[in-house]
Amino acid sequence: MRTYEYDSNVYFRKITVTACFCVFIFAYAVFQLVTGENPLLWIGALVVSGYFVWETFISIANPSKVEVDEKGITFSAYSKAHHYEWSEIRKFRCKPLASGTKMFVRINEAGIFRGRYWVNCYYYSEGEKLFKFLFDKEIEVDPQGLKAKAVQGSIEAKKLKKQKYDRKRQANAQKQLAKQIRKNAVKR
Repeated sequence: MRTYEYDSNVYFRKITVTACFCVFIFAYAVFQLVTGENPLLWIGALVVSGYFVWETFISIANPSKVEVDEKGITFSAYSKAHHYEWSEIRKFRCKPLASGTKMFVRINEAGIFRGRYWVNCYYYSEGEKLFKFLFDKEIEVDPQGLKAKAVQGSIEAKKLKKQKYDRKRQANAQKQLAKQIRKNAVKR
């Protein structure tokens, strides 16, 4: 089994503290709605803070640990865990973000309770390996998918480029040989 763990200090600061602050905002928004002041603002605050609290504590969308073995994958945080057997997974989608270290992972029919995970590989132990594993796993689970076809196309493009380069090198070598033969013939 391979275990990837989020840096605990960073996880506490970035996820736990933010979620606790959102609990406070949620409670304050409820209070403000009851008093009737500026309801549109507080409904917005209620929705945003409630969503973050839900994602953090209920659906564990920001896991603190990812465990992988030959049987399956487990995402866990706050003493909760979501385990998926490889044989049960029909869809495994990974969407890397522009930073190149954060990935949004969706498994099967992802819903509000489970199946959607933000994996910020930068803060995980051996994060580069985790990023590569998740990326490659999507291709393995769905070899006919768009990402698999893009990777195959990239490999084919590299092969064609190498063939073209090899032909060009061979042609240059033949030109050099012909030039050397002419040079030697002129000397005789």
